[in-house]
Amino acid sequence: MRFPIVSQIYYRQGTLIVTAIALVFAFIFVIQHMTYTQTSGPSSGSIRDAVDQALESINIRLRGRVSPISSEYNLLDLDETDPRLAELAAEKCTIDWMNADRLQQDHPCVIETIRRRYLHPPADLDVPYNLVAPNKADPSVGQAASILNYLGNQTKGFFIECGALDGEHLSNTLYMERTMQWGGVLVEADQTSFGKLLSRRRKSYALPVCLSLQPYPTQVTFKVTYAIGSVQESLTPEQSKESNMLTLQCFPIYSILLAVGRTQIDFFSLDVEGHELRILKTIPWHKVDIKTLAVEWDHVGEKPLIDYMGPKGYYVFGRNTVNVGNDLFFAKNDSRHR
Repeated sequence: MRFPIVSQIYYRQGTLIVTAIALVFAFIFVIQHMTYTQTSGPSSGSIRDAVDQALESINIRLRGRVSPISSEYNLLDLDETDPRLAELAAEKCTIDWMNADRLQQDHPCVIETIRRRYLHPPADLDVPYNLVAPNKADPSVGQAASILNYLGNQTKGFFIECGALDGEHLSNTLYMERTMQWGGVLVEADQTSFGKLLSRRRKSYALPVCLSLQPYPTQVTFKVTYAIGSVQESLTPEQSKESNMLTLQCFPIYSILLAVGRTQIDFFSLDVEGHELRILKTIPWHKVDIKTLAVEWDHVGEKPLIDYMGPKGYYVFGRNTVNVGNDLFFAKNDSRHR
């Protein structure tokens, strides 16, 4: 991929140099435009439009990755059919580049990497499930019933379940999928559990990744313990060599939603053993429409979650206090079901 050299200068030499370059480009563009309008006659606002076009062209090339001085999300805000995106998504797109440059969560390289390398399609609808306990209608411990009750037993909804385990044991979404004709996305970082998940023949997308704790892709060490696998931070060299430690690729939840082409979600199940709040903080809430959530609060506590979600437009409509499922149920304030 031809990544513009001005972008590299920006991130390695600082904003001052790029600002100067941007102004020079804009000035050249304006002079050229004025030369043209002297012969053809200026139109209203033509100089202002010329400046805007020049700066926009440069800005597109500067926003390929997140830097410490950037805005919180630094989103591209381009229509997916915009030809300028092709310049950002070609041959240079590698996992190493994506991680090292901290590409923003809606960068074309990030989205295409998820689609090409990690995203498994749903099993065909006519393929039977392969379940351990096929007669158990709802393996969740109350989450599915609470959400469906709030949603008026909605059918054909869309979910994302993060911490999906083997796709059956304690699944918060299997009943929705089997009985209520829902579809969705299943995210499970533990590779053994994920292999079992694929064998269940779920009718949803599936990804063997972890959720990033930052608004860009990362690689982390993951401690493998069935049902409670979790991201580990600040490990000693000895700990990192333990046999149950794996290095895994993580993506922001928003990147995953873009990869499957869904930003309107009826139910978001989040159970990642202690990192729930940090993951929620990576979400650009103005870019998504999530109707309901079930968020485990064991590790962070109820109050921090409620304090964060309130200003985002959510209220608590229920709780689950079962030992293996201490969840808060959130709903969007403008939900018609309130």
